Amino acid sequence: MTKLRLDFVDLMRGIAMLVMIEVHVVNSLMDMTLRNTSWFGFINFANGLVAPSFIFISGFAFVLASQKKLPEYRKFRYAFWKQLGRIGLIWFTGYMLHIPYFSLHKCIHIATERHWLKFQSIDVLQCIAFGLFIIFILRLVIKNDRIFIVSVSALGISSVAFAPYAYNADLSHLPVFVATYIAPVHYTLFPIFPWFGFMAAGIWCAWVFTRYNSAGKSYIFFKRLLIVGILMALMSLPLMFYIKDYLGLFNDVRPNALFFIARLGFVTALLSLCFYYCQWRGEPSAIILYPSRESLAVYFIHLQILHRELWKGKSLVDIYPNTLSFWICIVITIAMILAILPMARIWNYWKSKYEYFGLIAVWTMIFIGGIIFLLR
Repeated sequence: MTKLRLDFVDLMRGIAMLVMIEVHVVNSLMDMTLRNTSWFGFINFANGLVAPSFIFISGFAFVLASQKKLPEYRKFRYAFWKQLGRIGLIWFTGYMLHIPYFSLHKCIHIATERHWLKFQSIDVLQCIAFGLFIIFILRLVIKNDRIFIVSVSALGISSVAFAPYAYNADLSHLPVFVATYIAPVHYTLFPIFPWFGFMAAGIWCAWVFTRYNSAGKSYIFFKRLLIVGILMALMSLPLMFYIKDYLGLFNDVRPNALFFIARLGFVTALLSLCFYYCQWRGEPSAIILYPSRESLAVYFIHLQILHRELWKGKSLVDIYPNTLSFWICIVITIAMILAILPMARIWNYWKSKYEYFGLIAVWTMIFIGGIIFLLR
């Protein structure tokens, strides 16, 4: 992997991470009446591209990072266990963010059915972890690159094609923890249908990119990807709104294939622009770079700041529940990013300096957290 290749991946993931903080702040703290304004529609659409970007770049980065590790994966060496542990940590973090109380006693005696439905619902981290796990297993089993990419593409297309059926299906006969992976039931936001499609697209793009790059034609790849992405977005959105608003053939845009194609177009265009920016300016700024490289930690901490009890038994969301202006939310977002940035930089430094520091530190925190959870 050349440094350039890692730079543009870091840039896109960092942008998605920072904008995701803004999305969560706005959704939790901004006055709900502002959602009815004309300008918020543009903000909301841009915010809606964050999760697709994050899922897409997770698939793209997996291909780049795993290319040289496949022999180790298939022999179950350290790289295999490290990758499996990484996926497990993402999955674990996704569920821990929605645990009703950080106390076993309160979870047993105080948590309600609503709390447990939220806990079992699927957010972006569980979606990414599930997708990476499936891809990881396929990569282990399928040794032929072409068969692997065809298999991933087929799964991605299927997740998009069957999304409308999944969203309208009666899933009441399934256990909650299964149904939430299929459709947006209860509090689920990112079920596998159609969201796995973005990860599959990221894997396909990375696979094509590696072939262009090995031939010294990266510029050609990203030029074509930018053009195709723009055309996908510009053609799909108007057609979708025409079919929805004028023909009335559907109401819910979330599982619609045209909506998926439009968002994928914007995502691939953004990836191309990140590549060209890194060609022009080199390594991204530290304010992008470190939140990108430590995205899981940043994701976890900013949600803790928003939702956990920090002052007199109340969280920020409890103190300002959808009561602030948009610009105050932006100020809070910037302040949160500036507060988290030093942590991300220090954490990245120690992980880079000492090979096993991250592993030991994470397991130590899980162990101590588990003890506190049991005793509170």
